[in-house]
Amino acid sequence: MTFTAAFLTAGIVLLAVVYLAVAHLFGTAQHGGVNELISTDGTVVTWQSGVEPGSVTYPNGLPAGEIQGVIDRTQITLRDDILAGLVWWCLGILAVFAVFAAFAASRLSRAALTRIANITSSARSITQHQLGARLNLPGPTDEIKELGDTIDQMLDRLEDSFARQREFIANASHELRTPVATARTALEIPLEQGRVPTQLEPAVTRALNATKRSETILNALLDLARAETSQLGKPEPIDLAATIRETLTDLDGLIASRGLDITVETTDRPLTADKTLIEQFLRNAIINAVRHNIDNGQVDIQTLPRADGIDITISNTGESIDPDTIDDLTAPFNHGRTTRLAQEQHPGYGLGLAIMKRIVERHNGTLAITPRENGGLVVHAHVPDARRPVAAHEL
Repeated sequence: MTFTAAFLTAGIVLLAVVYLAVAHLFGTAQHGGVNELISTDGTVVTWQSGVEPGSVTYPNGLPAGEIQGVIDRTQITLRDDILAGLVWWCLGILAVFAVFAAFAASRLSRAALTRIANITSSARSITQHQLGARLNLPGPTDEIKELGDTIDQMLDRLEDSFARQREFIANASHELRTPVATARTALEIPLEQGRVPTQLEPAVTRALNATKRSETILNALLDLARAETSQLGKPEPIDLAATIRETLTDLDGLIASRGLDITVETTDRPLTADKTLIEQFLRNAIINAVRHNIDNGQVDIQTLPRADGIDITISNTGESIDPDTIDDLTAPFNHGRTTRLAQEQHPGYGLGLAIMKRIVERHNGTLAITPRENGGLVVHAHVPDARRPVAAHEL
């Protein structure tokens, strides 16, 4: 629209200048031209416009002065007719020019903006897990080409940075776990064998518990880091129902001690995704629902097939949660009302929901957490299938 307006403005100015120039030329010709009259005896008499030629008569007997008036009126009429016609011609030309301007502007703007649109769509499709993609923008070496090349160079630096981060996490996974596990073993063995003096047993027990908590936090942090930076494994069918049953079996003791009522409704259709991460998501979601519950509470687990994936919903009773703080629950080490100092009542380290969110995002899914009406949480995740064709009856 801007290009079209610019074209039209230039066209209007040009036609206005042409109109004024023609009007000026008519005025000059009317007052400075040469008139000719033929006398009754055939003599040709000439004089400048507006100059009285004398007693010369035209063949119809009119005096030359009246002939001058007729000529002037004729010139004025002719000028007005031509200028009026010129106005309509200018309007017609302007209309044609407007169509041409709109077409030309559309082609020019499309040629420029299409390349920018390609940059935008390509940049949106590039994530931290797909940093190998590049714009490789074709076309002439201009400002847009320079912008695309600059983005590609930035992606090169980002890919290198994330590669170094993944390498660090892989090394840290081994280097940090080993000494912590060694320290835990060194404390457990003498304590179990009774080789620790009685007066030192409380201190050794506290050190052992602190070591176990450090190991748990370390494992959770490494899980979070892997969920954020590691490459997705090869997609494979996952039996969600089997994973849910295994997790509930592992939690039988805790479920029985809390008197929880568990309801499960699952689909038989497998989910095609990274098996390790999805199973970890389910385990974290169910463990959170069981741990952060009330005695004699309720846990509802449901999986529903969708056209492009599966919806997973896990809800539990529990404390009332302020809706304004819901978004903060997926931040690491966040317990809502509880804090890192309240571990006795609410075991865990506030990493479960953070890991779950990263896992769903890695699969291009969505995670929604909402407070339950009478207290507790509802965790709803939509996980798309990887490489799964959509059947006609599912549309």
